[in-house]
Amino acid sequence: MNSIMISSFFDSNGQLLTNLITDDGKSNIKDVIDFLNQPIKERDYRNSKLNINQLRKFYDTFLKVYNNKVEENEKKIQLLMLKANAEYSAKRLNTNRFKEFLTNRINLVVSKSGEDFTKNLKALKLHLEALVAYYPKN
Repeated sequence: MNSIMISSFFDSNGQLLTNLITDDGKSNIKDVIDFLNQPIKERDYRNSKLNINQLRKFYDTFLKVYNNKVEENEKKIQLLMLKANAEYSAKRLNTNRFKEFLTNRINLVVSKSGEDFTKNLKALKLHLEALVAYYPKN
């Protein structure tokens, strides 16, 4: 697996891609975890393993956004701030692959509006929930 970037949470029939929430099939959640924790060999672009506590912190912040009873635009702003927090953490902790992962997923959500926004936000919640569930404990 060379990349963790996706272009959609859904297949052509509008169904959630099951590989995003299970350990079955190609490019499944465990493959994503392996990719996130793989060191990068390039000199100027390091990657450190994200620990479960750091991941849970991002997930908890996401859940606050998800459960917040505000308008769609406010949720988009909060998601963009979560993306900014991942950028900041990547600079401090060298968790560059997680930053790329989260940025990709958040961009998919904030690019939608209305019912598509809500559907993608829920898909991201399930995806992150599975990531936390399968993530190795320290």
